[in-house]
Amino acid sequence: MKKPLEELYEDLNFATDRISSQVRTLTFGVLALVWLFLSGNKDAPILKIGSREPLVVIAGLCIATLLLDAAQYWGMYRSARKLLRDAEAARETEAEYDERTPMRILQQVCFWAKQLLAAIAALWLIALIFVSVA
Repeated sequence: MKKPLEELYEDLNFATDRISSQVRTLTFGVLALVWLFLSGNKDAPILKIGSREPLVVIAGLCIATLLLDAAQYWGMYRSARKLLRDAEAARETEAEYDERTPMRILQQVCFWAKQLLAAIAALWLIALIFVSVA
């Protein structure tokens, strides 16, 4: 079944928004678990991993993921503002993004990089938990 391009754009916007939401949720969950393991209070579970350094690195990956998420949306804002400003100056009612502009490239790089960092952080934490309980 063929779909109109406008529907495909809507599907893509929906999917990228959902991916970003899921990445944020995963990142905050991993960060919360890392904080729990690092807090070391009497009720916190203890990971038998020898050093706390891996947990600190995982926390750093989570923070980097959130920064990439913010950078992606900052790039999106800048792209949209410039496109709108240019269209208004030319008295146009439609405009099209140039995917080769630095802000659009920044968006794409951040979109993929934040997913990669979130996955690395989550998988690393899962591996540490499994190694600790084994």
